[in-house]
Amino acid sequence: MGIPQVSETVERLWNGWELRMVMLLSLYLQIFLILFGRRRKYTAGFWIGKLVWLAYLSADWVATFSLGILAQKIGDSNRGSIPAFWAPVLLVHLGGPDTITAYSMEDNELWLRHQLVLVSQVVVAFYAFTRSWWGKDPLLFVAIPIFVAGIIKYGERNWVLRSASSEQYRNSVYSEMNELDSKFDKFSNSEFFEMTDERLVREVDLNGIITEATFLHEADLFFQMYRVLYADLVLGDSIHLATHIILRKKSAMQAFELIEVEMGFMYDVLYTKLAKVRKSRVIFRASIFLCFVSALLAFSLGISKNNHAYSTAEITISYLLLYGAIVIEIYSVVLLLFSDWAMLWLTGKRKPLFDSVYRTICSSGFLSFLQHDKRWESTMAQHNLISFQRSKAKLTSISLKKLLGKSNIQSSKVVGADLKKFIFQHLLDKRTRYNLRMRSHDPGSNDLHEILSERGDEVFGREESLENFVWSVKFPDFNESLLAWHIATDICYHDDVRINGGNAKIIHQNTETSIELSNYMVYLLVDYPFLLPRGIGKERYSQTCSAVDDHAELLDRIISVQPFSWYESAITFDIEKSTRKVSALWAGVKLAKSLQALGTQDGWGNERKWKIISEVWVEMLTYAASHCGWKEHAQTLTRGGELLSHVCLLMAHLGLSEQCLTTSRLD
Repeated sequence: MGIPQVSETVERLWNGWELRMVMLLSLYLQIFLILFGRRRKYTAGFWIGKLVWLAYLSADWVATFSLGILAQKIGDSNRGSIPAFWAPVLLVHLGGPDTITAYSMEDNELWLRHQLVLVSQVVVAFYAFTRSWWGKDPLLFVAIPIFVAGIIKYGERNWVLRSASSEQYRNSVYSEMNELDSKFDKFSNSEFFEMTDERLVREVDLNGIITEATFLHEADLFFQMYRVLYADLVLGDSIHLATHIILRKKSAMQAFELIEVEMGFMYDVLYTKLAKVRKSRVIFRASIFLCFVSALLAFSLGISKNNHAYSTAEITISYLLLYGAIVIEIYSVVLLLFSDWAMLWLTGKRKPLFDSVYRTICSSGFLSFLQHDKRWESTMAQHNLISFQRSKAKLTSISLKKLLGKSNIQSSKVVGADLKKFIFQHLLDKRTRYNLRMRSHDPGSNDLHEILSERGDEVFGREESLENFVWSVKFPDFNESLLAWHIATDICYHDDVRINGGNAKIIHQNTETSIELSNYMVYLLVDYPFLLPRGIGKERYSQTCSAVDDHAELLDRIISVQPFSWYESAITFDIEKSTRKVSALWAGVKLAKSLQALGTQDGWGNERKWKIISEVWVEMLTYAASHCGWKEHAQTLTRGGELLSHVCLLMAHLGLSEQCLTTSRLD
């Protein structure tokens, strides 16, 4: 067979299967998105995120491309008979699955563009439909219910995008903020502090809720507050006093669980069609499902009477498209029925029958399967500057991950119960220093701003012997303090291991906490600097890395297990004279020397030293959390959520946020 014959064969196959393949590809992308689109909610998996991103971008393009081909081919007698309902099926695909309407927050701001696309694609689909009319498609009527389903589904997606856009979201939250104010504003601060548990439960409308579901309704109350904060509005004293009283009675694990549910609610509102169970949504879901079932029945009956209308391939693909659409709708309904939103609605009825249904659902294995790890993985990524720089020279291969710019994560650590307890107790202690009952009527004496500005200086202020460490947390650029403490923490750890004879297992709990928080904060600086206070963090990190390379041999001696004297003048002088102007290496080495000297003072030791270091790191974590915008925190929801965002929400619900409005009503 010659080249011309091969070319003609390929062209014939392409013309015959081009439309069929893109139709099947469009269906596959919809199935992939509904199965994996929701995984971003609770996992920070790199490949899952990239594959969902690729599928999300491809789905609309493939559906639009297919619709264009259909508009050209359908009704053309030379092309064979193509089912008329394929065009509105693509309109359904453009509506997208319930589990992902927006990949990022920027997609919500483009709702007007999607509205224009909706109108244009409906016109194209209608044009294809009319071409089928001219072609006398015997099953033309099958397209009508699918056309209705497509308009509903795509229109619903556009409405969700519009609702999550900044301007529309802020407008909708005003009424919710007023409702919250009216619910709590009748109480003075002193009344809240003296309120009994029974009265508080009654006032926040939690009475009659079964014990097993109380956390869902508390999370919903917190979520109402979160919505207001996310819209950059302020809340009165009484509202965050209520959430503070609820939180202070919780264990650390319970408090973090509340935040996880609350962040799940926000993720659903910003990035999916899954939200509060409403009558309109139930009607939409039922209508779409009935449209597809009726279309399937009509097609099956029509094929039995007109079995020569379409080719076998067209019939097979048609059945796949219809059955696929029905399965997707059933799966969407199941997800909604077993979601936190549905459980919230069910137990909110406060009726024995509904409560029994909730208990039955919760005890079923099916629910456990659907809700497996659905909230937060409780992990934090790790990046150690010195070890990363030392290992880079040893890399001989370039991975795809590195090419995509995501090779900075060296490992992940579990945010365990001990760390959660340590962070939560620190926040409670910080809250006791901001006592609303003791606040002066003079707004200038309100010390909340001062408390939120602490980076570790409060830790050093407790003892006179630590005053000479204040310089390390008072750099104008927060990132310099972060890097200096990161380097010092790493050096202190290796020095302690050397002192212990090279046994890295003999470390205190506070040592592990310090190292994990230190590596986590530097990971944020490298990969997500927008989550940290403004500064020249990237440039400072880059020059610090260069300084580490310049002094690699000296640093090897510092962090090796061989005997070494901290006061070797050659080392300190060489590092101090570094030409890297914004490098934090010298500050880190200087700080490490002071910390190690501190551990040998009278009344001190490694355990006490590492306790101080861990407290400084928690202070830095809380400082960064409170100085990051809510929009930036919301962006982290698409990769499973960050520990930093959880801490920020805990602080806000404890009243440790400058968006918590203070008043002079202290009666």
